[in-house]
Amino acid sequence: MQYPWFKQIHTSKDFSNSLNAIVNNKKMTMGPQTTKLENYLKKFLKVKHVVLTTSGTSALMMATMAAEIKHNDIVISPNYTWVATTYPSKIMGADIKLVDNSPNSVKVSFKILNEKIKKYKPKLVLLVHLNGQPTYNEEFHKLKKKNKFLVIEDAAQSMLSKTNAGDACGTYYDIGCFSLGIAKAINMVYGGFCTTNSSKLAAKLVAIRNNGVPSQEWFLKLEMSLRLGLNLKPSDLHASIGLINLKKNKIISKNLLNIYKYYKENLKNPKLKLENIEGKFSVPIYVHVFVKNRKNFISYCNKKKIELHIGTMCLTDSAPFKNYKGKFPNAKLVSQSIVRLPSGAGYKLKDIAKVVNILNKY
Repeated sequence: MQYPWFKQIHTSKDFSNSLNAIVNNKKMTMGPQTTKLENYLKKFLKVKHVVLTTSGTSALMMATMAAEIKHNDIVISPNYTWVATTYPSKIMGADIKLVDNSPNSVKVSFKILNEKIKKYKPKLVLLVHLNGQPTYNEEFHKLKKKNKFLVIEDAAQSMLSKTNAGDACGTYYDIGCFSLGIAKAINMVYGGFCTTNSSKLAAKLVAIRNNGVPSQEWFLKLEMSLRLGLNLKPSDLHASIGLINLKKNKIISKNLLNIYKYYKENLKNPKLKLENIEGKFSVPIYVHVFVKNRKNFISYCNKKKIELHIGTMCLTDSAPFKNYKGKFPNAKLVSQSIVRLPSGAGYKLKDIAKVVNILNKY
């Protein structure tokens, strides 16, 4: 495609520098570059603990295991979220309660969410911050304090965003999960991480990442695991790429905001409704529009060599949740009409201008 749906800011020099950084490493997994990236992320997000792993999905699995979800434990999740948010709880046999969106929004309805918290008394709530938009609520915060349930924040799409109070998105509650995948604002090609301010949860996450072993020293001494875990150790090559990319965070944020602003000011086609990005310090990594006849729109863009992406869909559209009973009119409407337009920090505004010109003629 002439206009891919997402462009990164990587250069060939970035990759050669990454290779040079690890060429003399004695450890290719969880080596010095992993430690450097974890420490950089701690300062960047202002959190006590960062545990790097292989993907955002891995981070969510680790977090759910650290929450010690068991068969029939009640977990509340948005219906409109990527499957990786909720599948770990499903795998562990949780009783999952899904929540609809707010009207005309990708965000969860806190009215419905808070009602379900009061009704079901969950062990875990999954809070999702989609497309750079922090999703918080004062009543939810009060319920969290009163009921003592755990909260995992899925901030895979919102690493560069902050709350209106200036706190890093995804760092407010028990565990935050972030993606450093290739189609995210900051990436290490494949990677992700968990954040927490709890030493107890951090120790669990570290062990879970390494087959249940609390440290390499422990492994060398006793050769045994203390808990269930998986092999989710990150490579130092990917960590090195992530470190280089993260140091470009200011220019990446600027580019993403300028791209969204250009679409907002210049996309004039009434058939395409641009997603309104809420939040004083929100940095959207994608540009979403809502269109009534999505199939026709995709066909038109394909002919014009514009690549689109459907983005997030409802969990109830996936096989593991196909028999779930409940009505989700707002989530369904968004899921069936949303489209991601070409974006990403690697795009130049002159190319976005060409895309917008084509879209205005649809």
